[in-house]
Amino acid sequence: MKLEKDITFIYMDSSEKAMYMPIYNEAKKRGYRVKLTTNMFEKCEIGFYCQHVNLPQFSKFSIIMLHDIIQQYGNWPDIWLREPWDKYDIGILPSNQWVENWKQCAKWFYARPRLGVYHVGWPKADTINEIQNKTYKEAFMEEYGLDPHKKTVLYAPAWENDHKQDDFVQAMLPLDVNIIIKQYDANPKEFPEFAKNIQEMYLLHKDIPNVTILPPTTNIFNVIAVSDILVSEESSTMAEATMMGVPAISVSNWLIPDVIPSRYPECNYEFVTMTTKEKLSECVKEMLENYDYYKVKTLEASKNNFSNIGKTSAIIMDILDDYIDGKPCRYDAIPCDLKKRLPFKQYLRHKKVRVYREVYSNYRVRYGCVDFIWKGLRKVKRLIK
Repeated sequence: MKLEKDITFIYMDSSEKAMYMPIYNEAKKRGYRVKLTTNMFEKCEIGFYCQHVNLPQFSKFSIIMLHDIIQQYGNWPDIWLREPWDKYDIGILPSNQWVENWKQCAKWFYARPRLGVYHVGWPKADTINEIQNKTYKEAFMEEYGLDPHKKTVLYAPAWENDHKQDDFVQAMLPLDVNIIIKQYDANPKEFPEFAKNIQEMYLLHKDIPNVTILPPTTNIFNVIAVSDILVSEESSTMAEATMMGVPAISVSNWLIPDVIPSRYPECNYEFVTMTTKEKLSECVKEMLENYDYYKVKTLEASKNNFSNIGKTSAIIMDILDDYIDGKPCRYDAIPCDLKKRLPFKQYLRHKKVRVYREVYSNYRVRYGCVDFIWKGLRKVKRLIK
């Protein structure tokens, strides 16, 4: 297939855009035409995708990446049953853990891109080398009026609900630390309740000394770079903090409202320290008193789990260059077992999810008649219930 050097990055929020930017800049340096868009129906020569639901049929050549490092954590190892990769050309994985997840599922057709999956790294982390230095930290501290002589504790949750931010602030106020808050850049139209909760917490804490609430659009790596501890529940920010050698704490009894009723976070990976909201202040205090121990432990976890930090975007573009030039790829795809026949029940389950997402995210949006029928069927279903 003859391809033009023309790349389109499909994104839906500032976090996804931040992940693409190192690749965008690397591609631009190599002479590619590059474009960022929130139009998931964009017709592309080469399309990069990272959403839970994508439409790569609009690209001549497609690359799929994860939305976040702990994507679908509750469904590990097989996230591909619900988010298949067989409709893409190339898949990119960020860590040793994800390689293990994929190898366990690669026998199923829906987990296998047409040309292969590559263990590359997390492109969002390519900025680490630029920001992990004393000068950057001093400039950040000065910009936000933080005390450079104090330790800094960062709160960055997956979801803001049930006054979790207030739990965090009240737990930190007795400690002599800089308190930083970085919330998700929630779209009010897509997540109205989430955005409302964030605004409520902002108004509650914005005037408290030692509490700094950052713009939600701030790149999380820029904030982690100046922090000493990160507090969350099951957010991918904990994995990103580990990459940078910053110890992370998960509050195990903060609720996650992505299902009804809300559930407790699933966060049993080895590089995170677990506590409860009642013991959060005590946990942070203990970690600060024994900081060297936790720092070394986190750096070891980073070394064992994450690859090519600072080099990921260049490797991704090397792979793409080789395919465009028709050369053998200079990097080996991840080896996997031969395909196996999918059990019938699992096949039906996969097809049900696939058809639902295609109709809901594609045909319903593009065609008014399909949307009309969809809404009618929903009303009938509610009446039956």
